[in-house]
Amino acid sequence: MHIWWILIAASALVGILTAIYVKKSWAIYLAGAVPWFGLLAAILYTEYVRPYQGGGASMWPIAQLFGGFVAAGTGILAFLGVNKFTGKAKKSE
Repeated sequence: MHIWWILIAASALVGILTAIYVKKSWAIYLAGAVPWFGLLAAILYTEYVRPYQGGGASMWPIAQLFGGFVAAGTGILAFLGVNKFTGKAKKSE
C-alpha cells in the first residue's frame, strides 16, 4: 500500500512543479507524461537490472497500464488544481 502513496505523492509533486514552472500550452501533457515514464523507468529497472527474485509470470505491463493511468491522472489533476487555484488557468483562445 505504501507504494501507491509514493506513486501518488510523486505524481502530484510533478504536476504541481509543472504548473508552477512551465508556462507553455503543452505543459499539461508534461504533467501527465513525466509521472507515467517515471513509473515505466522504475518498473523496467526492477525487471531488468535488479537480480531475479523468483516467482511466477512477470506482470509489469499490467502494472504499467494501471499504475501509469493513476500516475498520469494524478499529475494532470494536480496541474489543473494549481492552475485553477492560483488563477493562472488559460482562457480558451
